[in-house]
Amino acid sequence: MAVIRKAYWITEQAMIDAINGLREGQVEWEIEARARATMRRMGGEGASYPIWVCSGPTTHQSLSRSTNRRIRRNELVQLTLGARYMGYCGNMCRPLSIGEPPEKAGKLMSVALEGVEGAFRDIRPGVAAGDVFKNYYDTLARYDFQEFTLYGPAHGTGVSECEGLWLGRDSDIVIRPGMQFNIDVWLSDGEYGVRYEDGILVTEDGIEELNSYRRAIIIL
Repeated sequence: MAVIRKAYWITEQAMIDAINGLREGQVEWEIEARARATMRRMGGEGASYPIWVCSGPTTHQSLSRSTNRRIRRNELVQLTLGARYMGYCGNMCRPLSIGEPPEKAGKLMSVALEGVEGAFRDIRPGVAAGDVFKNYYDTLARYDFQEFTLYGPAHGTGVSECEGLWLGRDSDIVIRPGMQFNIDVWLSDGEYGVRYEDGILVTEDGIEELNSYRRAIIIL
């Protein structure tokens, strides 16, 4: 866990540096390159998966890649970053905008954050995975986003960025101390898409957050 904590710490420093350095007119690759440089400077072995920055019309893609597209004001930007340290993966995702985001994108961010905070509240030792899923599903259903429940609000991680355990509808898992998850909420309306993702460790009496920087609607 000391190694995993370091992987998430490096990831968070890269996210902070990328956000602080983000400017209108930059191309997506520039932002990714800044994050990668920070990861290596902080001791990371490299990225834990093919990381990316996407913006505007490509944010609706759940998985994407950085391009030569220039960042514009008042549009959605998605940062999806993860550092690998001593073989273990960190991961962190944040949507944001320079200036006010489009109204639809702002709604997506608001609903996604409600789902994220619900998962942080519900994931506790002794809780059934199905109960966590139901609360998450009910949150999305209030806004008619319930179809975005591929594997529930969290998945396991470790030597691979995304691996079991899965907190899904049919899971028979009971959450125990020592389990590690990424709380991972992805929403799209077909035009825009947002993903918030942070790591947690289940403890004897709750959870330990492995990263938490600006878990909010970020407007630069």
